[in-house]
Amino acid sequence: MVKGRDCWWTVLVIDPVAGPIVRLLVGVAWVTPNLVTAAATVVAFGAAAAYAVGALIAGALLFQASFLLDCVDGKLAQARGLDSRYGGYIDALGDAARFVPCTGALVFHLATSEHPSAASVAALALFPTVHYAVLTTQRAWPSAPKDQPLAVAATPIAFLRAARHRLSKPATTVDTEALAFTVGPIAGFPLEALVAAAAVDCLRLLMSATARLRIVLRGLDADRPERPPQDAAAPHD
Repeated sequence: MVKGRDCWWTVLVIDPVAGPIVRLLVGVAWVTPNLVTAAATVVAFGAAAAYAVGALIAGALLFQASFLLDCVDGKLAQARGLDSRYGGYIDALGDAARFVPCTGALVFHLATSEHPSAASVAALALFPTVHYAVLTTQRAWPSAPKDQPLAVAATPIAFLRAARHRLSKPATTVDTEALAFTVGPIAGFPLEALVAAAAVDCLRLLMSATARLRIVLRGLDADRPERPPQDAAAPHD
Protein backbone atom coordinates (compact mmCIF):
# COMPACT_ATOMS: atom_id res chain seq x y z
CA MET A 1 0.00 0.00 0.00
CA VAL A 2 1.25 3.47 -0.89
CA LYS A 3 -0.15 6.98 -0.63
CA GLY A 4 -2.95 7.64 -3.05
CA ARG A 5 -1.33 10.98 -3.93
CA ASP A 6 2.31 11.90 -3.54
CA CYS A 7 5.03 14.22 -4.80
CA TRP A 8 6.15 13.87 -8.40
CA TRP A 9 9.75 13.03 -7.49
CA THR A 10 8.62 10.41 -5.00
CA VAL A 11 6.11 8.83 -7.39
CA LEU A 12 8.33 8.78 -10.48
CA VAL A 13 11.81 8.22 -9.03
CA ILE A 14 11.73 6.94 -5.45
CA ASP A 15 8.73 4.62 -5.13
CA PRO A 16 9.67 2.36 -8.08
CA VAL A 17 12.88 1.60 -6.17
CA ALA A 18 11.50 1.70 -2.61
CA GLY A 19 8.68 -0.77 -3.31
CA PRO A 20 10.92 -3.70 -4.32
CA ILE A 21 13.29 -2.94 -1.41
CA VAL A 22 10.40 -3.15 1.06
CA ARG A 23 9.32 -6.46 -0.48
CA LEU A 24 12.83 -7.83 0.13
CA LEU A 25 13.08 -6.51 3.69
CA VAL A 26 9.60 -7.26 5.01
CA GLY A 27 10.58 -10.81 5.99
CA VAL A 28 13.98 -9.87 7.46
CA ALA A 29 13.10 -9.52 11.13
CA TRP A 30 16.28 -7.79 12.29
CA VAL A 31 15.84 -4.96 9.77
CA THR A 32 13.42 -2.76 11.68
CA PRO A 33 11.92 0.55 10.52
CA ASN A 34 13.92 2.33 13.24
CA LEU A 35 17.12 0.76 11.93
CA VAL A 36 16.30 1.99 8.42
CA THR A 37 15.62 5.47 9.84
CA ALA A 38 19.00 5.45 11.58
CA ALA A 39 20.68 4.35 8.36
CA ALA A 40 18.98 7.20 6.48
CA THR A 41 20.38 9.67 9.01
CA VAL A 42 23.92 8.28 8.72
CA VAL A 43 23.75 8.46 4.92
CA ALA A 44 22.46 12.04 5.16
CA PHE A 45 25.52 13.06 7.16
CA GLY A 46 27.65 11.34 4.54
CA ALA A 47 25.93 13.46 1.90
CA ALA A 48 26.63 16.60 3.92
CA ALA A 49 30.31 15.68 4.21
CA ALA A 50 30.51 15.14 0.46
CA TYR A 51 28.89 18.50 -0.26
CA ALA A 52 31.24 20.26 2.16
CA VAL A 53 34.39 19.01 0.41
CA GLY A 54 33.04 19.72 -3.06
CA ALA A 55 32.16 16.16 -4.08
CA LEU A 56 28.80 17.38 -5.33
CA ILE A 57 27.80 14.37 -7.42
CA ALA A 58 28.54 12.00 -4.53
CA GLY A 59 26.60 14.29 -2.22
CA ALA A 60 23.66 14.37 -4.63
CA LEU A 61 23.52 10.58 -4.86
CA LEU A 62 23.88 10.13 -1.09
CA PHE A 63 21.15 12.71 -0.48
CA GLN A 64 18.73 10.70 -2.59
CA ALA A 65 19.88 7.44 -0.99
CA SER A 66 19.01 8.94 2.39
CA PHE A 67 15.62 10.07 1.10
CA LEU A 68 15.02 6.62 -0.36
CA LEU A 69 15.69 5.00 3.02
CA ASP A 70 13.46 7.60 4.66
CA CYS A 71 10.64 6.45 2.38
CA VAL A 72 11.43 2.77 2.93
CA ASP A 73 11.11 2.95 6.73
CA GLY A 74 7.49 4.11 6.65
CA LYS A 75 6.51 1.63 3.96
CA LEU A 76 8.23 -1.18 5.87
CA ALA A 77 6.35 -0.30 9.06
CA GLN A 78 3.07 -0.24 7.13
CA ALA A 79 3.80 -3.58 5.45
CA ARG A 80 4.36 -5.15 8.88
CA GLY A 81 1.25 -3.58 10.37
CA LEU A 82 3.25 -1.45 12.80
CA ASP A 83 1.95 1.87 14.05
CA SER A 84 3.40 4.45 16.41
CA ARG A 85 1.94 7.66 17.78
CA TYR A 86 5.40 9.18 17.36
CA GLY A 87 5.89 8.03 13.77
CA GLY A 88 5.14 11.45 12.30
CA TYR A 89 7.59 13.13 14.67
CA ILE A 90 10.35 10.63 13.91
CA ASP A 91 9.76 11.16 10.20
CA ALA A 92 10.00 14.95 10.58
CA LEU A 93 13.15 14.55 12.67
CA GLY A 94 14.68 12.44 9.92
CA ASP A 95 13.80 15.09 7.34
CA ALA A 96 15.49 17.73 9.49
CA ALA A 97 18.57 15.54 9.96
CA ARG A 98 18.92 15.41 6.19
CA PHE A 99 17.91 18.93 5.17
CA VAL A 100 19.80 20.98 7.75
CA PRO A 101 23.33 19.53 7.43
CA CYS A 102 23.08 19.10 3.66
CA THR A 103 21.88 22.66 3.19
CA GLY A 104 24.60 24.04 5.42
CA ALA A 105 27.31 21.97 3.76
CA LEU A 106 26.28 22.76 0.18
CA VAL A 107 25.89 26.48 0.87
CA PHE A 108 29.22 26.51 2.75
CA HIS A 109 31.07 24.93 -0.15
CA LEU A 110 29.53 27.18 -2.80
CA ALA A 111 29.98 30.35 -0.72
CA THR A 112 33.63 29.66 0.15
CA SER A 113 34.89 28.01 -3.02
CA GLU A 114 32.83 28.90 -6.08
CA HIS A 115 30.58 31.90 -5.39
CA PRO A 116 32.10 34.04 -2.60
CA SER A 117 30.46 37.35 -3.59
CA ALA A 118 27.94 38.92 -1.24
CA ALA A 119 25.17 38.64 -3.84
CA SER A 120 25.82 34.94 -4.32
CA VAL A 121 25.83 34.32 -0.57
CA ALA A 122 22.49 36.12 -0.28
CA ALA A 123 21.10 34.00 -3.11
CA LEU A 124 22.36 30.84 -1.41
CA ALA A 125 20.63 31.81 1.82
CA LEU A 126 17.33 32.38 0.02
CA PHE A 127 16.44 28.73 -0.62
CA PRO A 128 16.55 27.41 2.97
CA THR A 129 14.76 30.53 4.20
CA VAL A 130 11.85 30.29 1.77
CA HIS A 131 11.77 26.49 2.03
CA TYR A 132 11.31 26.80 5.80
CA ALA A 133 8.45 29.27 5.27
CA VAL A 134 6.72 26.85 2.89
CA LEU A 135 7.06 23.95 5.31
CA THR A 136 5.84 25.86 8.36
CA THR A 137 2.82 27.39 6.62
CA GLN A 138 1.85 24.00 5.18
CA ARG A 139 1.98 22.32 8.57
CA ALA A 140 0.05 25.12 10.27
CA TRP A 141 -2.89 24.78 7.87
CA PRO A 142 -5.77 22.60 9.16
CA SER A 143 -5.21 19.10 7.85
CA ALA A 144 -7.09 18.09 4.74
CA PRO A 145 -8.65 14.62 4.53
CA LYS A 146 -6.00 12.06 3.67
CA ASP A 147 -6.11 10.27 0.35
CA GLN A 148 -7.00 6.62 0.46
CA PRO A 149 -3.92 4.38 0.19
CA LEU A 150 -3.44 2.55 -3.06
CA ALA A 151 -2.43 -1.09 -3.46
CA VAL A 152 0.41 -1.43 -5.97
CA ALA A 153 2.44 -4.52 -6.80
CA ALA A 154 6.01 -4.13 -5.51
CA THR A 155 7.67 -3.89 -8.91
CA PRO A 156 9.12 -0.84 -10.68
CA ILE A 157 6.82 -1.33 -13.69
CA ALA A 158 3.71 -1.48 -11.51
CA PHE A 159 4.68 1.72 -9.71
CA LEU A 160 5.32 3.53 -12.99
CA ARG A 161 1.99 2.36 -14.41
CA ALA A 162 0.19 3.66 -11.33
CA ALA A 163 2.10 6.96 -11.35
CA ARG A 164 -0.40 8.96 -13.42
CA HIS A 165 -3.10 8.22 -10.84
CA ARG A 166 -0.90 9.21 -7.90
CA LEU A 167 0.73 12.47 -8.95
CA SER A 168 -0.12 15.37 -6.66
CA LYS A 169 0.33 19.02 -7.58
CA PRO A 170 3.84 19.63 -8.97
CA ALA A 171 6.61 21.66 -7.31
CA THR A 172 6.18 20.33 -3.77
CA THR A 173 8.99 20.72 -1.24
CA VAL A 174 10.26 17.24 -2.12
CA ASP A 175 10.47 18.29 -5.77
CA THR A 176 12.38 21.50 -5.02
CA GLU A 177 14.75 19.61 -2.72
CA ALA A 178 15.44 17.18 -5.57
CA LEU A 179 16.19 20.14 -7.84
CA ALA A 180 18.47 21.86 -5.32
CA PHE A 181 20.34 18.89 -3.88
CA THR A 182 20.42 16.40 -6.75
CA VAL A 183 19.60 17.72 -10.22
CA GLY A 184 21.64 20.91 -9.89
CA PRO A 185 24.83 19.37 -8.45
CA ILE A 186 24.81 16.49 -10.95
CA ALA A 187 24.17 18.84 -13.89
CA GLY A 188 26.96 21.17 -12.77
CA PHE A 189 24.74 24.14 -11.91
CA PRO A 190 24.37 23.99 -8.11
CA LEU A 191 23.95 27.74 -7.52
CA GLU A 192 21.47 28.13 -10.36
CA ALA A 193 19.50 25.12 -9.09
CA LEU A 194 19.31 26.57 -5.58
CA VAL A 195 18.06 29.88 -6.96
CA ALA A 196 15.54 28.10 -9.19
CA ALA A 197 14.32 25.99 -6.25
CA ALA A 198 13.94 29.15 -4.16
CA ALA A 199 11.97 30.81 -6.97
CA VAL A 200 9.64 27.81 -7.26
CA ASP A 201 9.16 27.77 -3.49
CA CYS A 202 8.42 31.52 -3.53
CA LEU A 203 5.82 31.09 -6.26
CA ARG A 204 4.19 28.16 -4.48
CA LEU A 205 4.17 30.06 -1.18
CA LEU A 206 2.58 33.11 -2.83
CA MET A 207 -0.10 31.08 -4.62
CA SER A 208 -0.87 29.00 -1.53
CA ALA A 209 -1.01 32.00 0.79
CA THR A 210 -3.29 33.91 -1.60
CA ALA A 211 -5.73 31.01 -1.93
CA ARG A 212 -5.75 30.22 1.77
CA LEU A 213 -6.12 33.83 2.89
CA ARG A 214 -9.26 34.02 0.76
CA ILE A 215 -10.60 31.01 2.65
CA VAL A 216 -9.67 32.63 5.96
CA LEU A 217 -11.36 35.91 5.06
CA ARG A 218 -14.52 34.10 3.96
CA GLY A 219 -14.49 32.23 7.25
CA LEU A 220 -14.11 35.46 9.21
CA ASP A 221 -17.07 36.97 7.35
CA ALA A 222 -19.18 33.90 8.08
CA ASP A 223 -18.27 33.98 11.79
CA ARG A 224 -19.04 37.68 12.18
CA PRO A 225 -22.27 38.10 14.22
CA GLU A 226 -25.10 39.92 12.51
CA ARG A 227 -26.03 43.27 13.93
CA PRO A 228 -29.52 43.36 15.45
CA PRO A 229 -31.93 45.64 13.55
CA GLN A 230 -32.16 49.08 15.07
CA ASP A 231 -35.55 50.22 16.30
CA ALA A 232 -37.17 53.00 14.34
CA ALA A 233 -36.80 56.34 16.01
CA ALA A 234 -39.81 57.20 18.19
CA PRO A 235 -41.82 60.22 16.94
CA HIS A 236 -41.31 63.44 18.88
CA ASP A 237 -44.21 64.85 20.83
